[in-house]
Amino acid sequence: MTTACAFVELTTPHLPRLFRIGMRLTHQNSESQDLVQEALTKAWANWDRFEQGGSLGAWLSRILVNTFISRHRHQKVVDTVAARPDLLDHLYDPSRLAEAHAPEGSWHSRHFSDEVLDALSELPVHYRQVVELVDVRGYAYKEAATELGCPVGTVMSRLHRARKLLREQLTSYATQYGLGVTALAA
Repeated sequence: MTTACAFVELTTPHLPRLFRIGMRLTHQNSESQDLVQEALTKAWANWDRFEQGGSLGAWLSRILVNTFISRHRHQKVVDTVAARPDLLDHLYDPSRLAEAHAPEGSWHSRHFSDEVLDALSELPVHYRQVVELVDVRGYAYKEAATELGCPVGTVMSRLHRARKLLREQLTSYATQYGLGVTALAA
């Protein structure tokens, strides 16, 4: 049996439960279906990481809930930016938007505000490298680990610490432009 067939065969019995969880989270049938589809796509992409003796239902449910949380966070940011169209002007240099399509170039001085650049420059080099690879260039953790010559766990740990430091350094700046915790909670 092919891997795709095994995935379909093993996940199909869990679909009704996933849709019920999706409905509890979204309260809309179409949103629940979209959420389940996105979660299954993520599960398929990470199928090789599933431990064959583990609980598939729990694994799929966790992916579904994490997908919902990610969507929810993203939507709050989108709503905040939509309410403040001038906000992006403070985060990016609009005169250089064409360069944003080629992030492989010199990303730092061309795409971020001075405040963000200052915060990035204050990071230790090993944290700044991980932020550049994962958050700016869009590398997967595994790709960043290969590029830096370290384990994936180290990349994840450094990225977590780097984001925490950046969040601490940029909180007042973000709040000033409506991106603070209170703005997102509203």
